[in-house]
Amino acid sequence: MPHQRFNRTCLSPLDMAVCERVFNQVCADERLDPLDPNAEIVAILVVAIFRNAHTNERELLEAVKSRRQKVTGAGQ
Repeated sequence: MPHQRFNRTCLSPLDMAVCERVFNQVCADERLDPLDPNAEIVAILVVAIFRNAHTNERELLEAVKSRRQKVTGAGQ
């Protein structure tokens, strides 16, 4: 049975772990210090995309990277 979230305002510990791994990977790929104020934008993006349906870690990572490339040109 697929993982379902009934309260979209709260993230379970498993949800948080997925988001954290994706956040850390994006920061590493972009050589962005996770404590840098710009990393907060990445964190917000990760959670927003996660809440909008991409709960699979691989898909979430791809969606975040794609959005970052479109908006900032990151990774080019």
